[in-house]
Order: sequence, then structure tokens, then C-alpha cells
Amino acid sequence: MAAAAVLAYYLQQKRAVFVGSPYSTIPMDAGLIVEAVNLPDLIESLVSDSYFMDEMRGIKAFDKFTGGVEAIDSLLHTKSIRGLAASGEVLISFHRIGKDRVEAFFALSLAPEIKERHIRDLLSENSELTSGIKEYQGFRVFEISSRGAESRNFYLSFVNGVLLLSRSNLLIEAGIRQSEQLIDIRSMPGFSEVAAAAGKNDNKIYLVFENFQKILSILASDANSHPWNKIAMLAGSSETDFYLKNNNINISGYIETSDTSQILHKYSASSPGSFQAYQLIPASVAMFESLIGKKEGRSGFNQGTGRITRYLADIVNSQYENEAVKLYFDINGGEISRMALFRLKGQNSVENAFREELNSYYAKEGSGDTDFIITYKPDEGTQFTFYRLPDNKLPSLIAGGFAGSSDLKYATFFRGYLVLGESTGSLSKLIYDNLLNRTLANSMVYRNFENTMPSRSSYYFYCVPSKIPLILEGIMKEDILKGLDENMNSLKKIEALGLQFSPSNEMLYLTLSVSIRKEVKEEARALWESLLDTVLASKPMYFTNHYTNRNEIFVQDLNNNVYLINSAGRILWKLRLKERIQGQPVMIDYYRNSKYQILFATRNKLHLLDRNGNYVERYPVSLRSPATNGLSVFDYEQNQDYRLFICGEDRVVYLYDKTGSTVKGWEQFKTSGQVKLDVEYFRVSGKDYLIINDDDNMYILDRRGNKRVSVKEQVSRARGSMVRLSTETAPRLVLSSADGKLKYISLNGDVETKELGEFSENHVFEYFDIDADGLGEYFFFDKDKITAFDNNYSKLFVEQLETGNFFGPYGLVFSSTDHKLGYVDAASGEVHLIDEKGREQNGFPLPGNTPFSVGKLGSTSSFNLITGGNDSFIYNYELKR
Repeated sequence: MAAAAVLAYYLQQKRAVFVGSPYSTIPMDAGLIVEAVNLPDLIESLVSDSYFMDEMRGIKAFDKFTGGVEAIDSLLHTKSIRGLAASGEVLISFHRIGKDRVEAFFALSLAPEIKERHIRDLLSENSELTSGIKEYQGFRVFEISSRGAESRNFYLSFVNGVLLLSRSNLLIEAGIRQSEQLIDIRSMPGFSEVAAAAGKNDNKIYLVFENFQKILSILASDANSHPWNKIAMLAGSSETDFYLKNNNINISGYIETSDTSQILHKYSASSPGSFQAYQLIPASVAMFESLIGKKEGRSGFNQGTGRITRYLADIVNSQYENEAVKLYFDINGGEISRMALFRLKGQNSVENAFREELNSYYAKEGSGDTDFIITYKPDEGTQFTFYRLPDNKLPSLIAGGFAGSSDLKYATFFRGYLVLGESTGSLSKLIYDNLLNRTLANSMVYRNFENTMPSRSSYYFYCVPSKIPLILEGIMKEDILKGLDENMNSLKKIEALGLQFSPSNEMLYLTLSVSIRKEVKEEARALWESLLDTVLASKPMYFTNHYTNRNEIFVQDLNNNVYLINSAGRILWKLRLKERIQGQPVMIDYYRNSKYQILFATRNKLHLLDRNGNYVERYPVSLRSPATNGLSVFDYEQNQDYRLFICGEDRVVYLYDKTGSTVKGWEQFKTSGQVKLDVEYFRVSGKDYLIINDDDNMYILDRRGNKRVSVKEQVSRARGSMVRLSTETAPRLVLSSADGKLKYISLNGDVETKELGEFSENHVFEYFDIDADGLGEYFFFDKDKITAFDNNYSKLFVEQLETGNFFGPYGLVFSSTDHKLGYVDAASGEVHLIDEKGREQNGFPLPGNTPFSVGKLGSTSSFNLITGGNDSFIYNYELKR
């Protein structure tokens, strides 16, 4: 330990002596250089505290890189060497070696008192390391390896007070040669300028664009292909400070672009602005670039551009409002479409000019309106116009090279933007997503990410890494794309990556942010998603549109807003109520003319709305007493003579007719306790049975409010128990009591008790024929378990829930032979559908954490499951049976 003692002594003296600069040893082909404030801490955070390394360890393509980082980390954990690495300036540079390999080069400046022999003694004292020595141009090069771990071999040399370390012997030799040169990496274009603007106490990243192109070209399918061959032309050098946290990387600093021939130079004269198009861009976007402020000049006049296209470009340029966006998004589950957006000062005037000019042009060509004007109708109530352009030159005439060379031959105007797309399908997708509020403006991922970026910029790049492999086809090597696909679960943990820059201090100020999540949550596979003001609070109701005979969806959110949503997912109207709906809304035909209304109750009122969201005459109607349960509506004779049952705080069972008036002839039955469960109705052998439960008793009444059956013993129904009519030869009521026992109530008042297990008073009970054999099965949802019994009381299955926080169960009948049971595990945010053995059905679980309903929205044979998420969206899933 003598060498360690000597080193410790010198390191603690903190003498004002000259320290050799590691920059003098960095090989001149370095593309990226990291300057670490404290290398051991940086490496340890990469190895121990970072999700990035956790994911990279599972990707075979990164084995060499992760092995190298872990080898360095192992070496730096040696106490004395850790002190060396933390004592002075530390640089890590990255270089292309050979055809397809990138290696790191470490340069650590040491105090002048430390000599090569101290390093040699330290290595000899570490029993875990073995080393060999060779000479190169008068300097010793140590080859070091960890015992039994060939992949951890690396090389070390001591040059003029700088310790060199790399897994590549070629880089060590290049560093030795570089140490004898008069100029070093700091003489590269722009390097000294950005270095002068760097922070003093932060980890830094330097980029030399000319060299960085050589590194990135390893990824390219063709080294001469776009965009790899333009990297060297972007700028000279850049410097950024970076901060590494568990779920974020934040990088910011400067790019030097004083050379007018450099691509990024044009942004140094632009005026930064706020990014507005996020309100329009679909949340399914894979990548976008936005140019804010002064755009590039128009181009393309000598490329076969026709007069009409030049004229249309002049119109757009005269109304252009300083924002151009090109974007790539998924329009059909894996089909990437390209689009361009241009913000306009006057949308109507530009669109009118487009229509007139195109009409004149196509008339001369002998074409009618149908050839250049396409009408898009997302549903019965809305339509939009698309225009087919004569050629694909318009984007370049508006935004020059920024717009690229995509075949954008279709146009539309939407919310203040000219939108250009490759097809009418891509335009339709963008508009449809906007109608459903499925945009970045309503994406929790994007809004959280947006907070890590500046509010103003001249250029903004954003991507979702897991969605861009399709964009990179033909640009990136196939084996790399294959590796990305094989490790898609890891890639999905990178939620978003964004880069911005704007002019500052005669340079460009750059910000880059990467957002990471611990777990990958499956994205909703919904036919559509529609955004509410807040989270769904009710079980969705299917409501028939009497004009189209298609079903629509009626729901309420946590802010007490009620909505009617059409079969395409568009919100037709929204109405704010003062109270929460109690029980389930009901569809009725108030006027007996096959035109339907929505009837429901809140605590103090009855409500009846028509399909336009307007109250029917006399409504809302005030209740005689505040309601304690939900509204129950029965049509005894199926003649639209509806009877509305609801119980008040005064313990009276009230009966109203459809006008909201109390029904004459009904004996206002009064219960012993308050009724919190909905009134149930059954008809057996031509007789009506109204079932009412308070906390301790069951009452069975006739239509007039008189007791039809005297229950022969007290029945305290569990709050979560359904009342069902058994499927036996002699029908009787089936329910579960508060103590978890099964109760059968015959229609003569007899009560039979059956104990199937021990269940808490908070259990939920359902009796449902899940195997479609004509006999019901028994289901108990209690705490974190589902326990099911067949009609002979034999246990069918026991399923574990994540917690006791669930909705349901819901017995679902898809056909006479296809019955299933559904429920929502709200803790995990999943909708489940199981069979008689408790087996999950194909395609389940689905994302969702609110009550759901199953029905049909269209004329197809498919069913639709409607539920909500904690992101305030309502989801429509298609269930094909």
C-alpha cells in the first residue's frame, strides 16, 4: 500500500502547480468529447442509478459498450485509482475505429508529483488485475485485464502528466502521437468559441460535426445517403452541459455557426417564437420538425414547376405566419405518413383563392370538381374539403429545403393551417384525431415533456424513439433496425426526445431533453379515443340516434359534465350539471314517436334530455325528497307508459310518471331504513314483483305499492349484491346477504340460506349463467379475489385481483352460446373478460380503469366496449366474436 500512501499525500496537498491538459492527447478525429467534473461519480451513476444502462444491458448490440463502462467502473472502485480520477480534468472522447466500431478514449490529468511508477505500483497491488507492458514511441503501454474476463481488457499509458485509458490500443497510440503535436482538438472550427461559453462546474459534451459524421455514418445503410452526408455541413462545433437523472437527460449549451456556408447558420438570424402546432398534431406522431420565425426562401422554379403552383405558393407566402412543420405519424397501425403544416394569417382568403384557381385550372384541363375536390365526412354532422394539387412542388416553394422532397400532393385547410399530405387518408387521420381531441395538446406524455423544454425557439425537433424505425428504413442499416425491433420494449421506455435551438450570443443555444419511464404501459388499441374534460365517472350508456339508427354514447365526467358522443367518437354536445347522476340513465320514447330521450336522476332532480342536449318540457323536475338511491324505470306493458321509482331521505318510495308527476294510486310505501340500492322489478307468471331493500329488510311489493310477498325472515342484502331471478324450475330470488351468505327467497316468502365461503360485508355478488347451459353460476368478488361456484356449488375457480379496487362484475351475453364475465381492475388500469374457468379472453386485458358497457355502435356484427382511462379519454374497443 506504499504507492497508495504516496498518491494520497500528493493529492491532499492541493498545491498550485502546473497540471498537464488532457486535451493535448485527444486524437484529432474525435467526434464527441465528454468533460467530466467527477468521472467516478459519472460512471457510477451510469452503471448503478440509470435506467439507460439497465436497458442497454439487455440489448446484445451494446454488449461491448456496457462491458467497457462496467470495466472502467470496476477499476475506478479501487480507492486509490478513484482518487486519481477525481483529482483533475477528465475527458472521454469517442472515435470511429475501422468500418463499424466506435471506441471511447479516456484522458485524465494528474498532479505533476505523480509518476508512472505510482501507477505501475497501484496496478501490481490489485490482485484482480493482470497487466503486460510494451513500448510505443518511448512511452510504456500497459495491457490490463480482469482475471477471467477477456471482454474487460483495456490499455493504459502515462503521457506528460496525463493518464490515457481505452479499450483500443490504436487510440492509445494515437493519443501518444497527438501529445507531440503543436495543435490539438481545440483548434477545430468553433471549438474555442463554444468552450469559452461553457459552464465551469458542469459535465460537458463537445461535438465536432465534421468528425461526428464519420461516427454516425456507421449506422447508415449507405454512407453517402441523406441525412448522414450533411452532418459535417451543419456547424463547426458545439458545447453542452448535461445532467443525468433517473428518468431524464437534460442537455443545453451552444452551437457555433459563424461560417455562412453551414446549414445551421441561417437560424442565427431568425427570431424565436412559441410553438403552436402542438394543438393540431396528432398524439400518434412519430416525429416532427418545426421551423419558427423566418423561413427559408422558396425554391424549385427550375424543376418543372407549373404556373398554378407558383401562383398558389405566392398566395400562401403572402399569408404565412412564421411557423412551418413537417411531421411523420402513424395513420394505420404501422403505416407512417408524411405531412407539412403552414400557419396562416388568413385561412379563408387562402382557401378561396385555392378553390378558384384550381377550379379554373382543372376546367381548362377538362376535369370536373370531383377530380380535384374531395369531400371528407367523418360523421353525419361534419365535412371537410381536400384539394388535389397539380404537382408536388408546393412545399419547396413555401419552405425551401426544410419541407423536403416528399410527395405531398393533397391539401386542406384546418384551424388556421394549410395542411399538405401524401394522401387523403393522412389528411383524414389528422382531422379525425383533432375532432376527438387526440392531439399533443391533450397528451400527458407530451405536456410533461414540454415542461423540460424552453417556451420559445427557432427550431424544434421531437420524436418518440419507438415509432421512428419505420422512418429510418432505407436510411439506417438493416441489422441495426432489426436490433431496435428485437429490443422494442426497451426502446418504448424512452417516452420522448426533443431538441430545440434559437439564436443567442452570436451562436445558437441548444436544448436537448430525453424522458424515460420505468415501465412500458400498453397503449390503448381503441378504434377511437375521445377526450373529456376530466375522468369518466359513469358507466357509459348506449343511446340510439333515431335519424341514423346508430348508437351513440352518453356519459358523465368527474366535473358533472354530461356528454353525447357519436359513433365516430365526436362529442356532439356537453352540458354541465350541478350534481352527479345516481344510478344508470335510461333511454325512453317520451312522445311515442320513435324519437328517443335520455332520462336520469341526480340527488335532487329528475332530468330528461333530447338528443340535442335540450331539456324536454317541464324538466328538470325537483324530487319530493333528496334521493338516496338511483332511478329505476319500468315499462310494464311495453307501451311507453313509463314508471319511475326513486327513494327519498324521508324513507318514502316515490313513483313518478314520465312527465315527472307522482302517480295516482301508488301507495307511498315507507321503509324502516334508508334505501340505498336501486328498486328491482320482475314479472313471473303474469304477476309483478317490485323488490326494495333498506339496510336490514327486503320488501316485495305489487304495482300499487302494497306488499305482494311477506318475507318470512329478515334479509339484510349486501350493498354489493345483485338481485337475480334464478333459472330453476320454480323461480326464486337469488342474492347475497351482508354476512356473505347466499339467500334464496321464494315467491311465497320462504327464505333458504346457503354458505359457500367466508366473505366480508364489502363483497360484490353476481348470479350469471356464464357457460350458457341455462343454469346460473355464483360469483363473489371480495377484497383481492374472485371466487366462482357452479350451479351445484362446486368451486369453479379462484382468481387473484391486484387489489380490492374494482368495478363490476358485468355479465355479458354475446349470443345464446357465448357468455362472458367482465370486470375492471382499477388498480392496474385493466379491463378483463373471462370465461367459466376464469381464463382471460384473447385480446384482454385492455387498458381502462372505469366502469364499462358493451353494445353495438354500428351495423356490423362486432361489439364495442366503451370505458375510460385516468388520462380523461374515453376508449372504444372493438370486440370481434
